[in-house]
Amino acid sequence: MIYLTFASLLVLALGLLTSITLLSLSHIFLIIPLVAMISKTNFRCWNKSTWALVALTISIIFSVIVNQDIMVDGYKPIMKSKYFIIGIFSIAPFTYFFKSSFADEKKIKFLLSAFCLATAIATIVGFINIYFGFNIPHWKVLNLSRNPGTFGMVLNYAHNMAYATIILYGLVVYRKSINNYISSTFLLSIFLISLWGIYTSYTRGAWIGLLAGIPFFYFKQNKKLFVVAVSVIALAGTIAYFTAGRAMYREDKDVSRLGQWYGAVAAFKERPVLGVGYLNFEKVCSEIKYRHNLPAPEFLGHAHNNFFEILADTGALGFISYILWLGFWFYEMYQRNDIVGKIGLPFIVTFIAGGLTQSTISLGINLFFVMAVYALTQVNFKIIKAE
Repeated sequence: MIYLTFASLLVLALGLLTSITLLSLSHIFLIIPLVAMISKTNFRCWNKSTWALVALTISIIFSVIVNQDIMVDGYKPIMKSKYFIIGIFSIAPFTYFFKSSFADEKKIKFLLSAFCLATAIATIVGFINIYFGFNIPHWKVLNLSRNPGTFGMVLNYAHNMAYATIILYGLVVYRKSINNYISSTFLLSIFLISLWGIYTSYTRGAWIGLLAGIPFFYFKQNKKLFVVAVSVIALAGTIAYFTAGRAMYREDKDVSRLGQWYGAVAAFKERPVLGVGYLNFEKVCSEIKYRHNLPAPEFLGHAHNNFFEILADTGALGFISYILWLGFWFYEMYQRNDIVGKIGLPFIVTFIAGGLTQSTISLGINLFFVMAVYALTQVNFKIIKAE
């Protein structure tokens, strides 16, 4: 069982920035450990954030069941709840693995190195795509001016890169705590490559997420530095917005996003308890916007905002559960003094801020990353202290 968990973690480290296929394999490896650990799980010891995530998952499932009169894909969206379910129940096998003698210094070093290398490879492949118009993993021509990584899809790559970069930034900040596991020079090189990767994605939401997360490395221990960091980033962001032209301001996309946000609120008002059904808003949003005379009614898509997406899809029950999950998770990371807590806190902020312009809570490739990090932050890594 412990070997399967290690295989799952390794494939996860290699696939978060490179391959959806690898990520699916990670779940397959984890099935047996996950099922085996259910009977050994002490549910009373679960954190409040885990119970809130359970409530969100139940809301997602019931939102699909009770809305069959308008569900375009029937009961199929229920299958997407697997990301949340696996995130919840992988806490036990991850905890078992890292508390075992098998998870020695060599294994942790291997996992960290795999994650760093995969991150760099994704960015480099994206560069090749930009300059030569060819995506190697998909083996086809993709004439894109923005870095799509190995996924071949800019937004999927950009938001996962934001998550990876905030983690790498934390590892650089606390490099003294992990110098037994990974070289500081190597780590810094990967971080710089990642910065270039997220920049060349030209994805505003990912940029906002990363920049919003950085000050929270100083939120707990150095409030003055936190305020300075927030002020500098806010000033730089304001200047960039008014000077960067189309790189920051894109009227067509901004109008369509506003239409989605207004549409999500209208969908909630129509079905306030459990919404219109998980992942169903993007299927029915055009009809809702036409009915309420809202902007960009012809545009079909998700809400482009995690809060609005959950509100529209799962109603008040899902929305409250989602807020509680984020709030409890944030508080739990704030209470920790180890490296997991110190990196976990900014990661949450990056996820929240990046999700203001993109529905990362409904996209499988982003959920893989977020749920994996959530499960890992529920593990008590006593062997590593932040310095």
